[in-house]
Amino acid sequence: MSVKNAMTRDVISVKSNMKVRDAWLVMMESDISGAPVVDDTGLLVGVLSNTDIFQTILDRVVKARSLREAMAQISDPEAVEKEEIRELILAIRAVIDSPVTSVMPKDQKILCLSPEDSLDRAIKMLAEHNVNRLPVVKENKVVGIITRQDIVWIAAGRPRQA
Repeated sequence: MSVKNAMTRDVISVKSNMKVRDAWLVMMESDISGAPVVDDTGLLVGVLSNTDIFQTILDRVVKARSLREAMAQISDPEAVEKEEIRELILAIRAVIDSPVTSVMPKDQKILCLSPEDSLDRAIKMLAEHNVNRLPVVKENKVVGIITRQDIVWIAAGRPRQA
């Protein structure tokens, strides 16, 4: 079976210059945990996932926490707790107000498939790179997406869930 027979054709993608807040809303409203990222011309530049967003927020909080823990030696516990909440809010605001490209992993290799690729190749790529979705590209444009869930439905002999 080829990828074109298993992929989702109505792809929800986000623009690379969108704010994270807007991309996150698109994904939540579409009930997806990740989406291809395209530039203004529609070319694939990567994939954004909820994990990328959460990891970026966490990284900011951890950096701030290191500074706070150094100061905790001279602070009272209530002040430290309030500062933790403040740092989390500031980290979330900073991340959601930044462009999508700022939360995408810097070393992200652009992985994609062709509609003519085999389903076996898709399975191997998903497993080898430990990703949950692969954009399907034809003539440098995203024409579909295949996810681990698509593979599960196919393996179970059931139609994909909409």
